[in-house]
Order: sequence, then C-alpha cells, then structure tokens
Amino acid sequence: MNLRLWLAGLDPLVLNLATFALLALEGAGIPGVPGVVPMLAQVASIDAGHTSLGAAITWGVLGNWLGSLLGYAVSRWGGRWLPAHWRDRLGGDRATALLARYGAPLVVVSRTIGSLRTPVTLVAGSSGYPFPRYAFLSFLGALLHVGVWQTVLWKAGPAILPQMGRWGREILIGVAVVVVLLVVFRWWRNRTPESSSPSI
Repeated sequence: MNLRLWLAGLDPLVLNLATFALLALEGAGIPGVPGVVPMLAQVASIDAGHTSLGAAITWGVLGNWLGSLLGYAVSRWGGRWLPAHWRDRLGGDRATALLARYGAPLVVVSRTIGSLRTPVTLVAGSSGYPFPRYAFLSFLGALLHVGVWQTVLWKAGPAILPQMGRWGREILIGVAVVVVLLVVFRWWRNRTPESSSPSI
C-alpha cells in the first residue's frame, strides 16, 4: 500500500486529535515521543486537500503548548511525589538563578530542542518560575517549533514521504533482529547456569 495515499485517506478529525495528543506528550517533556510523525501525516492530508497548513499548525501548537503547561504543573504542584533526590536536583537557588538570567530564551528554545525540553520544563515548575511568564514564553516556543517544522515538512513532503515506506520496512527488520537476538541471549543465559551446575 502506498504510504502517502494511506496517510491522505485518514479522517482529518482523527488526524488532528492524534496530532494534538502526540504533541502534547512531546511538549510535556516525555522522552521518545515522535512529534514529527503526526506532522508528516498532516503533510499528506494538506496535499490531499483535507486540511490546511494553518489548521495543522494550530492543532500542533495547541498540543505542544498544553503539554508544556501540564509538565510545568506536575513539576510545580505534584513535585512532592517525586523522589527526594530528584527534588534536590530540580529545585534550589541555582535553578532559580539560571532561569532568572536565561529564562526567556531557555523556555522558548526548549520547545524545539528535545534534550532541553524536559529539564527546562521541570526546573521551571519546581523552582517556582512565574506561571504567566512561562505560559507566554512556552506558547511562543510552541509556535516557533511547530510552525517552522510543519512548514518545512510541508515544503519537503514530496521528497520525504515516498521514502517513509522504505524506512519503515528497514526499521521493522532492524527491530525484529534485535528482538530475536535478545530472546536468544536470554534463553542462552537462563540455560547456562543449569547446564554448568554439577549434577547430584
């Protein structure tokens, strides 16, 4: 099946909700969430005439922004449930001073750079960085992140999407090989002590 045609055939409402949800998880600072996947799906939907670039950006920005606010809220008001050594690392005068000095650019840029997104979000909440300021800056960051990436992917979509099917097959083959190797290794490791133990 042609991946581009399949993506173009997705229900626009389902695609928009999936974009919102995945970018909210990404925005909250959860590592490993593939925010680029719904953006690529939006490219196919835009090209098929089922949605517009503006709508795709709007859903993505709102999801990423809501996620950043949820991550902040969990760190600020739910931090007491975190392990003590995490609280010690996240809070304190150093984090407060860092955000006071570089807070605005850090919050904005962290929306785009994954390695900064989680620590900046959590430190902002745990150190008591002002919520209205954080909300405004994280909105700007989400607008910049999603707006630029969605536009770039839309412009480059015709070159990227045909490769996705091949990439997907190669990734699946690689994952299957790794899983088989892990299963064989675990089986061998579990058998080794039994076979090497002296019989009674």
